[in-house]
Amino acid sequence: MRNLLRLKRLTYLLLIPIMLAGCTERSNDDDGGYHVISDGTSVKVDEPDTDSSEEYSCYIPEGMETVYASRYLDDEKKEVYDNIVKSIAGFEESVPLEIDAEIYNMLLNLANIEQLSFSHIENRRLGDFDVNTQTFSVEFDYRFTEQEVSDMNRASEKAADAVLEGITEDMSEYDILKYFHDYLILNCNSDTEDIYANTVYGALVKGKALCEGYSKAFSYLCNRAGIENMIVTGNTGVAHMWNMVNVDGNWYHIDVTLDKPMGQLAEMYPDMVLYQYFMVTNSVIENDHVIWNVGTEPPKAYSKKENYYIKEGFYITEETDINSAIENALSDAVENKRGTASVRFDSNNVMISAFSLLKEGQGGNDHFKDMIDDICKEYDVGINVGWTDYYAPYRILVFVIDYT
Repeated sequence: MRNLLRLKRLTYLLLIPIMLAGCTERSNDDDGGYHVISDGTSVKVDEPDTDSSEEYSCYIPEGMETVYASRYLDDEKKEVYDNIVKSIAGFEESVPLEIDAEIYNMLLNLANIEQLSFSHIENRRLGDFDVNTQTFSVEFDYRFTEQEVSDMNRASEKAADAVLEGITEDMSEYDILKYFHDYLILNCNSDTEDIYANTVYGALVKGKALCEGYSKAFSYLCNRAGIENMIVTGNTGVAHMWNMVNVDGNWYHIDVTLDKPMGQLAEMYPDMVLYQYFMVTNSVIENDHVIWNVGTEPPKAYSKKENYYIKEGFYITEETDINSAIENALSDAVENKRGTASVRFDSNNVMISAFSLLKEGQGGNDHFKDMIDDICKEYDVGINVGWTDYYAPYRILVFVIDYT
């Protein structure tokens, strides 16, 4: 085993601009070209009382609906909501405007959130007034056909099946959620141009997504695993979408999109996963997320019990916790052969104390050398460990591990 180098600060990381994978609008003038699934098929249904007419039914797999806000709608709104879902699932081009336009728009947005397979609406607009029914119509243009949506859904279902095979009997709901979170981050790239980036298909099959694609794919996996969840919309400087999950009666926020490293940092450490938004409270998410209420107010997240850093023993509340938390984080990373590890601080004062210890190591008095030496002996590896305060605004300290 090679000699260990002392902890060194990765100062070049400080030059990396902050890049967060938020949601941006995609131009509608790109038809993209539909990617045909080679083994995808659609169910053909014969039209009754016709000679030769056939049509493709839209296949929607189990788990492609995430219900939360719609369960709180009053009877009138619920009836309109159900009609919207039926109309869009049936690719109807014109439907009556059955309620106040502002409320209708809210219900339409809610349908887009809760119906995970609804990615085929290209445009919507107010149509003509019908003198017989005394109502206006709402007209829809669709960017995919029924067969295309069916093929996309079948491919997504097959991809989800493969992900779910990674769940073992000894995994808790926390373990399963972390597995889904990490899988999407490591197997999907943020993409603002791909025509499928806001779909479950884009995230699970093509490996390209925006926040809507990440959130809907995560929700779909949760539904398939039987974990209660919902999708939250809001603003982080741009329109944004993320998830909430219910574990043991407590709700938590998870933002897969913003837990994915971006830019040079991701290129240098492709296996890096962040956890600043994994199983967090409202107080954490509201630091830089504005929550929108679509249909109803999302549940409150107060519990810290399942927070990643607290649950894994990587959370530092006092100076006396610094050594043990860093040792836990590094040991866990080495045991699982990961190239990065991180700890989180409860306060800026404790974080400053940890940075002081790390900077002492730069001068030759390496406070953590014995700890690293012990980890190397335990796991029979040689490692060099660097650190960066790139995520200090989140009170997160990231260690980068080079295996020698």
